Amino acid sequence: MCDRGGEHNSIAILRRSGSKKIGCPFQLVGLYNEVSESWKLQVINDNHNHEPAQNLEGHPYVRRFTQEEEDLVENLTERHMDPRNILSIIKKHNPANVSIPRDVYNLQQKLKNKNKFGDTPMQVLENVLHSQRYVYYTREDPETNVVEDIFFCHPKSYCWWRAFPHVLMMDATYKTNQYRLPFIQIVGMTSTHQTFSIAHAFVSKEREENYVWVLEMAKSMLNKCMEPRVIITDRDLAVMNACRKVFPEVAKYLCRWHIDENIAKHCKASFLDADWKKFKGRWANLCNSPTTELYDYNYNRLGSGVSDAHLVKQLQRYICNSMDQ
Repeated sequence: MCDRGGEHNSIAILRRSGSKKIGCPFQLVGLYNEVSESWKLQVINDNHNHEPAQNLEGHPYVRRFTQEEEDLVENLTERHMDPRNILSIIKKHNPANVSIPRDVYNLQQKLKNKNKFGDTPMQVLENVLHSQRYVYYTREDPETNVVEDIFFCHPKSYCWWRAFPHVLMMDATYKTNQYRLPFIQIVGMTSTHQTFSIAHAFVSKEREENYVWVLEMAKSMLNKCMEPRVIITDRDLAVMNACRKVFPEVAKYLCRWHIDENIAKHCKASFLDADWKKFKGRWANLCNSPTTELYDYNYNRLGSGVSDAHLVKQLQRYICNSMDQ
């Protein structure tokens, strides 16, 4: 049968899946005769309903890896090599190989599934965290003993966090992973203004108590005399309240990038293109004001040229939100 024969019946729920199958009628049957040890081919239908392929890359059968190449992919994957670089190495060893990057990704996923066979995702994660010597904490439901939240920190991040505890940036992404759980990332900054990941966490709910627990775990990795001087978040009220509870004496600010995105989302449509560019320049001057006097000057100048009174009030509201409340 042609590899484009048959009909595609998708059972995918979370994503759309495509197919090359277009119902090609070509069919060829091979019969093996054990007595004469020979093959007999019988043509059922010799017609195709599509043009012939111009190259072999479109045929998965031809793109298959040899056992030696599969072992090489597994070895290089364990060394955290990028799939495209893995494919380049394979093609250097075997110039006739016609595999594509997607084949490397698929093989890596197959190897991962093989390694975690019989384990739940939670067991797989804990095994990885334990084997890689992560610092990690879990919180369970007292009634069911089911893990609800998990916090983990890489060994190197642990050392950097204790060396540079002055700045803490926290952001949460909602339901962007396959388990539909809020994922929290905590980032720090070195003395040379380079950012680094402090820790990550999966939480079961987007509530203040969950964020309080995450921040308490981050705080527990520091000595009592250590504490951030500045905390930066978006305007998630649950996150902001949690920061106030765990670090009441620390200065707290909203992330400038999130403020810029909100201004663009809610206000850009009210500007002409030329006026928007002027406003963005004035906004940048305001944010970069080195003194109080220049800040007041740039603040008063920001609304000039904006005739819509409602828009001016919106701009003032977003600017006030950027201040420490």
